[in-house]
Amino acid sequence: MTTDADFHAADYEFAQDLLDGDDAAWTLFHRDYQPAILAKLRAIGASNADADEVAGIVIEKLWSKRKLETYTGRGPLLGFVRAATANTWLEYLRKHRRMVTATTLQGGSDEGDVMESITPAQPASQSEIPLAELLRDALMQALRKTDAEALLILRLSVLQGIKQRDLCNVWGGCHEGTISNKKNQAMEQIRDLTMQAIREREPTLQISWQDLMEACGEGVEAILGPIDA
Repeated sequence: MTTDADFHAADYEFAQDLLDGDDAAWTLFHRDYQPAILAKLRAIGASNADADEVAGIVIEKLWSKRKLETYTGRGPLLGFVRAATANTWLEYLRKHRRMVTATTLQGGSDEGDVMESITPAQPASQSEIPLAELLRDALMQALRKTDAEALLILRLSVLQGIKQRDLCNVWGGCHEGTISNKKNQAMEQIRDLTMQAIREREPTLQISWQDLMEACGEGVEAILGPIDA
């Protein structure tokens, strides 16, 4: 549940100024946010040349394609921008991979028009999905495989706010260390199983658990979708 304390008012107002094309806001964006975009891209495997190209695509999406309109202020704007950057990099990798796979030159060493001898890129297959959907599927798969008892303890503690000592009473008067260990077990399993699922689905995507946490910066709905009340 989002509270006033979770709302990043200054970031939200800054995003609105960017959408309005405010020159001063964009000057600040290029000074403070563009280096973070480039750093993020290099951290997840982009070369300097690719990082420069993809950074331009990210900025185009945020403003020209109005991606910033989806920012609600429920998390830091920097986290939102980094998540958009990771998503754009994944799309870039897929586009590049499709072009390489589909590109076949005709006629051996014939020096005719190269563009006429390239097989057109095929449409994206249904298995090629946006980053948010990839992360959601990976998380859901991880939750299904996580130890049921450990996951229950984690849910009761984190989602329901039940104190550890009260959980000890429910679990037959066990030591608090047992409850703490179960919570840690669940969190570690979720992390490891999620990253394993992502690597299996997208082996070319270099993304860390911290990247995933930043992608969740807009709230759990950013990954798991709208949650019914």
